[in-house]
Amino acid sequence: MNAELLRKIPTVQEFFRVKEEGEIPESTRLLLEAMEEVRFKDGEDIVVFGEEPEDGMYIILEGQTDVLNDRGERVNLLSQGDFIGELGLINDDKRGATVRAKGEVVCANISKALFFEVAEKNRKIYGMFMNMLYRKTEKLVTEQERIKSELAIATKIQVGSLENDFSQFNSLKDVYVTAHMCPAKEVGGDFYDVFVIDDSHICFLVADVSGKGVPAALFMSMAKIHIKNYASLGLGLDEVAFRVNNQLCYKNEEGMFVTAFICVLDLETDEVKFVNAGHNPPFFMEKDGNFEMMKPKANLVFGMMEDIPYKEQSMQLKKGDVLYLYTDGVTEALNSGEELYGEARLEKALNRYRDRIDRSDTFLNCLYDEVNAFAQGVSQADDITMLCLSRK
Repeated sequence: MNAELLRKIPTVQEFFRVKEEGEIPESTRLLLEAMEEVRFKDGEDIVVFGEEPEDGMYIILEGQTDVLNDRGERVNLLSQGDFIGELGLINDDKRGATVRAKGEVVCANISKALFFEVAEKNRKIYGMFMNMLYRKTEKLVTEQERIKSELAIATKIQVGSLENDFSQFNSLKDVYVTAHMCPAKEVGGDFYDVFVIDDSHICFLVADVSGKGVPAALFMSMAKIHIKNYASLGLGLDEVAFRVNNQLCYKNEEGMFVTAFICVLDLETDEVKFVNAGHNPPFFMEKDGNFEMMKPKANLVFGMMEDIPYKEQSMQLKKGDVLYLYTDGVTEALNSGEELYGEARLEKALNRYRDRIDRSDTFLNCLYDEVNAFAQGVSQADDITMLCLSRK
């Protein structure tokens, strides 16, 4: 291929230490000139997981590709300037992923055999290539460390935004509340909140944002702020939900949404008003009774469609009664046999540990342990969030 054409690609300039103008070092020029242009049709595999790397290295000149793991799941997207299979030139390991053309793709390619043939004629090529790999690896490690550091900071910010000291609420009349969130990734989309509206009203809620990771965490922060801002005004929950939904619909080009179960307890009348925005139905236990799943009417999730009315519902939460809220990361936890934990198992666990409800975090910890034991070591696929409020 024309070395001058390849040198215009920023990644080639970066990794081969080629300047935009001036002479190209001979070893670099010989390697670039040895490459050949190859074309791939949409859906055609450029390299395949588990195959020998005899076809060597590719540089994408035009188009995009999907990177698929051994299960066929997309794990990355490559585009112009990205390298494919460069390690295949110098080692005998089989391909660690499949790279598939997404539309027509044009690449520069050098096979393993041709690389060694060219390197035999000019030994500097091999050294130059090893230096390129070292610089690329060094940059990758640095980038990974940066991402790791930023995610750690994001985790601290998210955890810090969730209430973890419930003493102010537990000092209220006949109230005991505790909650916890365990994200599936460094940051998650689940959240809960507890806050005092006035001397006789306390708001508590659990919600779940579609998706996981940083995008879900950002949308979660927006939803949490909107809910607290409107609920703190003392508006009816139907109006709170209406306004929150419209705010989350605004410029929501990614189509993200939030399910939520929002409650306001009147400490004087024992009435709980609530709105269910497409969320999992909670479990309720009357004094000296058993936990049973509630059957509240469901409204549309937040963020899908503007100007949707929401219906406020109510119930009584008297002394000795308990309300347990959670997200679907609990009931949809999977074990090695791909069984769901499910609502029936959750109900049995709630009743098994109901005598521990007023003992700090013991009750929720027991439930978490139950879910983890059921999963049998299978990685957590979704955020797990629980909130329990009881009337002492």
